[in-house]
Parts: sequence; structure tokens; C-alpha cells
Amino acid sequence: MGAVQHVFRRGATYWWRRRLIKKSGESDLGPVAISLQTREPVVARTIAAHLTLESDRILREGHRRMLSAQQVKSLLTTAVSHHLRKLDRVAALELADGISAADGRRSDLIMGWALRLTAARGPNATVDFGDQAAILESGLSAEDLPEISETIALLRKQGQSEAPRAKILQMLNDCGGSQTPGDVVEAQSILHRAQAAALMAVDRRWSGRFIEDSDLVDRILSHANTDVAATIPQAAAVKNTVATDPAEARWLADVPPAPAVSPVAIHVPAVSFLALADRLIEEKAKLNEWRPKTQAQVRSVAELFVKMIGADDVALVSQGRVADYRTLLLKLPKNYGKDPKDFDRPLSEILETAKALKPDEVGREGSTLNRHLTQLKTLIEYIETSGQSVGDYKGVQKLRAKVLTRARDARAVFSCEDVRGIFAKEVWTGSESEKNRLQPGTTVIHDSLYWVPLLGKATLGRREELCGLDVDDIAIFEDIPFIHLRFSEHRPLKNQQSIRRIPLIGEITRLGFLQYRDTIKLLGHRLLFPELKANSDRTPYGDVFHGDWIKIQDAVIPNAEDEKKSFHSFRKTSANDLKEAGVTSELRADILGHGGQNITEERYASSAKLQQMLDALKKLPDYTSHLRAREITLREDVKADRPRASAKPRRRPTTN
Repeated sequence: MGAVQHVFRRGATYWWRRRLIKKSGESDLGPVAISLQTREPVVARTIAAHLTLESDRILREGHRRMLSAQQVKSLLTTAVSHHLRKLDRVAALELADGISAADGRRSDLIMGWALRLTAARGPNATVDFGDQAAILESGLSAEDLPEISETIALLRKQGQSEAPRAKILQMLNDCGGSQTPGDVVEAQSILHRAQAAALMAVDRRWSGRFIEDSDLVDRILSHANTDVAATIPQAAAVKNTVATDPAEARWLADVPPAPAVSPVAIHVPAVSFLALADRLIEEKAKLNEWRPKTQAQVRSVAELFVKMIGADDVALVSQGRVADYRTLLLKLPKNYGKDPKDFDRPLSEILETAKALKPDEVGREGSTLNRHLTQLKTLIEYIETSGQSVGDYKGVQKLRAKVLTRARDARAVFSCEDVRGIFAKEVWTGSESEKNRLQPGTTVIHDSLYWVPLLGKATLGRREELCGLDVDDIAIFEDIPFIHLRFSEHRPLKNQQSIRRIPLIGEITRLGFLQYRDTIKLLGHRLLFPELKANSDRTPYGDVFHGDWIKIQDAVIPNAEDEKKSFHSFRKTSANDLKEAGVTSELRADILGHGGQNITEERYASSAKLQQMLDALKKLPDYTSHLRAREITLREDVKADRPRASAKPRRRPTTN
């Protein structure tokens, strides 16, 4: 195989490896290595030729790529593996139906070339004269050339020249890529290339050369040899014992010495840390145990850990590596990860840059550090329970930082002056226009900026819970209007305890909230606040809302960040008001969506009735009676049902 470019042998299996440009504009080359999953030189040569050809195209068009080399490798590996399994099943069914191996081989090659050319030249691709030599060399004949062109045309006609968008978006999400139009186009091309490579590996399906079978036999034989080798030293030990019976001694002397046994080298293939992490994330998402934010955090932890240890192999996990990861978190810049290029830069370069930063610009705070360690420990425990051997990591708990701030002090309450100042702003009293919401005037726009702070104060709901409400989440039961906080396909909740119904006090209905709901529903909107839907499906509604809310908060409370005040302070302020009004902790927990403090409250006590909650919420201080109820006025983009131009990811400032 020395004559085949970019191919090497690891153990008994052939691999393809090449250095590709990591990002446009960078000169550093990053290696990409992919197992060809074969021990046959001929098969390896065929698959490697296709990969080399595609990598040449990647290098030529590197300036147009937006995905990193690691993400491209992840997409290729996942797509090739999935399509190989699919083709194995199809081949077995076709053989059972009487289709010959020769016909199956020919069909796969024709479809493979059709997809390969579509990936390279788009849905209008054709078989050029320059393609013919490579096609003939792959095993097809000149008579097959027109059929390749016909297959391309058929794919285009049936709309199969592009994979479903949902599948492409899921692939990008799984590899940690963004979902810009350019990324979608590139992922589409990568999927076709992967499918083409899998289709052209015809020797696997139609010649019976399955590497899995050979590896299984090798492992069985290796274990058998190991067992035999373990028994031979015992026989040698008998030879060296002192015999008390002369006849027995003469018999032992006639026994020839046991032959020397060489240890059998067993090749153990690397097990991907990132692949198992992705599997855990997928399972947690399916069980609704991890929200998208947590999924992204865990994936980021896994990628940074693998980047630190230098190889995607669970065998390298150990207590020492976990300790190294903690040290790394304390040395990385706080803004690490905000620039997409960070993920492709060498850690040595990033750490060198951190040395020039101010001390308060480097490292993670205790709570963030502990979150990283907890999520890493969860990943390692999952890998271990999946049957993989990992090193000792039992000291993770001892590496956690001591958080000196009590949970109750993490966010401060709004003062009475803060709340009065907020609801005295022009958004509620009258502004100049829809575009100038903080200038005095006579216009009141009823949108998320108007309603969500009122709801936050009156219902104690979390920001994302309120911003992600559907119109059908507003209902009336026994003459009591309420909001129903529940899981939806576009907005999860923090946990199961967060599922609850919260009644609306009279002040909210007086200002026209139910009329607003009816107006939005009549326009055909599903979201109660449709203007909060961002361009990216991964951007939380609360983050879009924050871009407008922060202007009000900064105007009323200039030092809010130093005073640890944020929108969440509405929730804490009202909870504190209920406590001072004598509302029981159990009832407050039902309103807040918290679990019970003990088994009696959590398991044997029913949730509070709407009337009980309403009676409690009526005890909240009044800060809005000065506001005048007005005719419902909607935003222009909501009335026209067009995307909000400013609906882009805008996250609040963080310190982690």
C-alpha cells in the first residue's frame, strides 16, 4: 500500500489520513484521519481514491468553507457509517429477492457516481468526457455512462438531489456546526459525498468482505491464545517442584521443557469519546432531561476535553486528565468559545494569548467551573456504564470549587423604587413611536416588551417560560384566567416541577391581556409573542427579548449588573413579597414551579388549586394601577406576519 497516497495501516486495518486547511485564511493544516474499515488492499485503494479526490476539492475550495475540519470529519464519518449500514440491509434484501450480486454491484456504482457528480456540480450535473476514464476504472462499462446521466436527472426530477432540510440541520447540530445557509449547502454536499463513497465500496456488500466478521474472529482467537498461554507457566512450575518420590522425580526429568510462549498482541481499536458524548446527549434530549442549552454545554465540554488530551479516545480518560482539565479552565480566557475560530486554534496559542490579558479576563468562576466538572463526570460515568474501561476519576468531587455565595444571594430583589421606575417608563405610559419606545409620546405597543415584565411580576414565571408561551397556553377555568406552563416543541421547561398553571390577577386582565391573546390568535399566530422568533431556531426567545428589555433596565437601574439585578429579579422580588405576606412555602413552591422540601410535600401533597394561588397572588404589592387600559395595538411586523429584522441572537452579558 506504499504506492497509495494518504493511506496507512493501523494494526490490520487501513486508514486514510490527510492534512486539510482548518479555516479560511489560516495557513496551519489540521490532520483528518478516517478508518476505511477494511483489511483488503484493493478495497482500501478504491475508497481512498474517492476520499483523496474529494479532499482535493475541499483544499481547492477551502476559502469558501465555513465548517471546521473536525466538523467535516464528523459529518463524513457519521454519514458514511449510517449509509453503509443501510446498504448492507438493502443488499441482503435484494439477494433474498433473487437479484444477482453483479446487478447489485452495478446499480450501486451507478448511483454512487450520480451522487458524487451531483455533490461536485449540483443537480444539473452531467457525465463529462473527463469523467469517463475514472468511471470505467471503477468497474462500469461504456454502456453504463448514459444511465448515470439518467439517474442524475431522475434524482433532480424526484426532488432527491437535496436531502430533507431537517436531516441536514440535525447533522449540523450533532457536529456542533452552525446552521447558516452556507453551512447547510456544504453539509448537503458532504452528505452526497459520503453516500457516494459508501455506495462505491461495493466489495464490502457484494464480495462478502466484512471487516466486522474478521475482527470478531481475531478477538476470539486472541482471547483463546491468551487463555492457553496463561496455563503454560503452571506446568513449568510443576517441573521445578522438588519431588520426594524417586520414581516421580525420574518421570519429571523425562518431561521436555515447555516451549517459550510469546505474548499475543491484541489490537484494541480506539473508542470515540465524542461519539459516546453525542449518544448521551441524544438520549437525554429524547427523554426531555436536557434542554438545548444543556446539550450545547455538554457537547462543548466534551470537545474541549478531547482537544486538551489530544486524541478522541476514552482510554486516555483518567483522574490526572480531569485535574488537567480543571487547570485548563482556570487558564483559558473568559471569552473562549465566543469566536468560532477558537475551536480550531491550538490550545497553546490560546493559552499564550491569555497571559497578556488582565486577571479578571481569565479563568472561570466557581459555579461555572463546577458545572464543567459535573458535566464531565456525567460523561465519564455514562462511558463507563456503556461497558468501556476508563481510568480512575473518583476524585472529581474534590476538584470542585467552593462557592462562597449563597444561592439566595446570586440574584438580588428589585427595590420598590426599581419596580415603580420600570413601570413608569414610556413603554407602558406612552412612547413616541414603535421605533422610539423610550421617548415620551402617546403610542403604546402591546408586545413582549409590554407584557412579559408585567407577567414576570404578577406570575413569578421565568423569562424563557413567559417569552415562549403559545396562544393556547392562555385559558380560563371556573372564571379564573390562567397561563399554562408546559413543554412545547419550541420551548422546553427547566424540569418536571415547572409544569404548572398560574392564575392571572385582575390587574393583568384589566390592561387587556386576554384581548391581546385573542387578537394574536385571530391573526393565525401560534406564538403569543411572535416577534421573539429569531433567525436561528437555536436562539432562545428570552435572548431576543433581552435585547429590548436591557435598555429599560439600564435606564432605570444603571448599576444593575453590579447590584446583581436582572429580569430574574422580578421572580425573586414577588417570591419575597409572598413570603412577607405570610403565604406558606408549599404554596409559594407551587407558584414558582419548585419541588417540595420533603417527601410529604413532594409526593403526598397535591398541587395548589387555582383559587388558592389567586388568593395568594392578590397579596402582591400594586405597582401598575396608574397605567391606563388602552386599545390593543400590535407591532407592524406582527400584523404583517413578517420576520422581525432585529430577531438575532443577543445574549445578556455573562461572566463565565
